[in-house]
Amino acid sequence: MAYTVLARRYRSGTFDEVIGQDHVAQTLKKAIASGRIAHAYLFCGTRGVGKTSMARILAKALNCSAFDAPTTQPCGKCESCLAIGRGDDIDVIEIDAASNTGVDNVREVIENSQYRPARSRFKIYIIDEAHMLSKQAFNALLKTLEEPPSHVKFILATTEAEKLLPTILSRCQRYDFRNIPTREIAGHLADICKQEKIKADEDALLLVAKAGAGSMRDALSLLDRLLSIGEKELTADMIEQLLGLPKSQLLFDLAESIGAGDAKATLGQADAMVQAGLSVDSLIASLVDHLRNLLILKTCGPDSTLVEVPGLAMKDLMGQAQRFDAVALTQDITILEELRRTLRQSQAGRALLDATLVRLALSDQFSSIGELLSRLDGNGAAARPPAAARPVPARPPPAPAPAQKKNIELNADGPLAGATESDAAPISQDSDEGDDLPAPGKVWSGPSESLSTLMARHNAASAAAPDAVVDVAPASPARPALSAPVSASASPHAASNVEAVSAGDLPAVWQAMLDLLASHGPMLHSLVSQGRLTGIDDGRIVLRFGPQLETFVKAWDKNGKRDLIQAAASKVLKQTVGVKFEIDSPDRGAATGVETRPAPEAQGRANQPATPRRAFSAPPARQSEPQAATGTSASSLSPPAVPSVKITPELVDALRNAQPLVKAVMDRLGGQVVKVE
Repeated sequence: MAYTVLARRYRSGTFDEVIGQDHVAQTLKKAIASGRIAHAYLFCGTRGVGKTSMARILAKALNCSAFDAPTTQPCGKCESCLAIGRGDDIDVIEIDAASNTGVDNVREVIENSQYRPARSRFKIYIIDEAHMLSKQAFNALLKTLEEPPSHVKFILATTEAEKLLPTILSRCQRYDFRNIPTREIAGHLADICKQEKIKADEDALLLVAKAGAGSMRDALSLLDRLLSIGEKELTADMIEQLLGLPKSQLLFDLAESIGAGDAKATLGQADAMVQAGLSVDSLIASLVDHLRNLLILKTCGPDSTLVEVPGLAMKDLMGQAQRFDAVALTQDITILEELRRTLRQSQAGRALLDATLVRLALSDQFSSIGELLSRLDGNGAAARPPAAARPVPARPPPAPAPAQKKNIELNADGPLAGATESDAAPISQDSDEGDDLPAPGKVWSGPSESLSTLMARHNAASAAAPDAVVDVAPASPARPALSAPVSASASPHAASNVEAVSAGDLPAVWQAMLDLLASHGPMLHSLVSQGRLTGIDDGRIVLRFGPQLETFVKAWDKNGKRDLIQAAASKVLKQTVGVKFEIDSPDRGAATGVETRPAPEAQGRANQPATPRRAFSAPPARQSEPQAATGTSASSLSPPAVPSVKITPELVDALRNAQPLVKAVMDRLGGQVVKVE
């Protein structure tokens, strides 16, 4: 006699024998008992969970000849039940939709459904893998499926219900089959082993059930494969060897090394498992499952039924789980799962595995996002470093691009008072706001001061000694080569040092505005200083710029710079004012307005007579170049020019050695000395 595999030999024959699908079995039994039998059923679920078996049981219950009506307990011995069990009953037609997908196949079903069954109560069509039918075939079946003859019943089974047309779903009673729990599969395997007179350990059967992944048929196929080697006793070690699974103790030791932060031991244990024949993908999957068990134990405790670990004591697992943090476990699982997806498209699987394991082992040296954000409060001393974090070595600053180099302008009056090494803080290049971020590649930690603290100290020192100069004597080992004063523009006054001035003193208003804008970054200050304040007209300050700045002026309203200029003017004048920009025409003629947005107070006076425009002379220019756009000579707008000093390497070295601030700006920001006045 031909051998029958376990999956067929021990297939469920009644509703009560179905494993793990009690919700479906009980519903069908009550429907049969009450006489509310639908004309079409749809069984959905993954492979091997009992869809086809349930369809045959339902067919037996409807056509069992031992009873005069449909029954919930088919006998299984009559000719009809036996034929249905074998799959060759003439009134129960099983159709494989994967090989009968066309309209012609469905048309044949429709034509045959008009004839009454040969010997049974109902003619039953079981369409397996129904989602494989074509759209045209489904449409052809719609009418018959909705209103079939009274003697016809349809049972559709599918693993992908989402591929069925909504019109088909709406005409069927749908039943969703769940994955069978591992413990229930293991219990059924134990019953089969008893009937087959095979001795099997509980841990061994649990491993087989877990390998089945919720499918009873897959678990029975694995058990059949294990029994085919002729062994009369199944042990956990033999199952792990035959199925290519890592030993539970090896996974436990690997997780122990990861938790201890021992990267060397972690890589060694992983290498031993791979050399023993375990694939990288299997190792990752097994480690993910082990970490998942630790996560469940950590969050739910040892009494949770969600943990199934054969071969290990619960006490040892619980002790290991307590050495991990739940958040770290979730992150480790996510990292490993991402690695599995990456390996499918990479040829460097082993390298990626080793790198990921080292990352997991050294995860305590990585700062969390929340901790890094907490360090941005401007006080690096208040930030708590990681418990087991090692100090991060500071990398040398990268060479700055030419467009990012700073210009250091030195004026000619005397040494910079109060400048110390601690004042040599990095200065933001083009930032509009205060920046507490550390230099690239370095994290503020320990007692070191943040950038905002150093900047505040430097601004206070600059305000206390605004006219300080760099004293440089003729060449000597102890003194630099010459004396050059430091320009006030190199260290702008803080906003708190600007006093309100009268609107009638236009030069003072302009200077105070520039001092305020300097606190928002050198870029904005440099651009605005190239213009001039021409007057205050109807609650608005009028700023005029040359044609070369037209692009920047138009962009200020989009990037928020216009609001900064308006706020600075309002603060200086102690009242809310608007801003009007004017651009000189290329021929130095009349200016053209770019944009006008009156202040709220000015809008409220729309119906009042316009305030006469007050004419004021333009404020002194901030740069020494002639104001070509205005047609006004530089001598009438600027203070007397200070003779500039030729820049030589010796002078640069002397300034760098004499002034810690100059040295810090050049070293940290890549600044260059371009002018000494």
